[in-house]
Amino acid sequence: MSSDSLSAPAKLTFLTAEETSISVEFTPQPEVKYYEMAWKQYPQSWQDAESMTLQNNNDSLITADAIDLLPATTYCVRITPFGGDDKSGPPSPDMIVDTEAVSCTPQSKSCCVVQ
Repeated sequence: MSSDSLSAPAKLTFLTAEETSISVEFTPQPEVKYYEMAWKQYPQSWQDAESMTLQNNNDSLITADAIDLLPATTYCVRITPFGGDDKSGPPSPDMIVDTEAVSCTPQSKSCCVVQ
């Protein structure tokens, strides 16, 4: 399968942002062998990003967590698909999320997706 036929998830769905983690989910595409989830602090280059591999087990949803993050920091998260030939398709749009600040009071959680 060529990487030209791979597509990134149509949309990352924001689940939660805690002080040191961000959780997202997405619907996998059947032609994708695995995904790489990458995250970085907002001003950093993607070359400096942390990442993890997410196997596509043909579940209806894949949920993933970016961990060991800094509190009260803005991060970008994206998913890149890989086919059986280990060639990548295009990454998803960046999701920009703030981790929670250390606090004793509840705060609303939100994010935005840059397209």
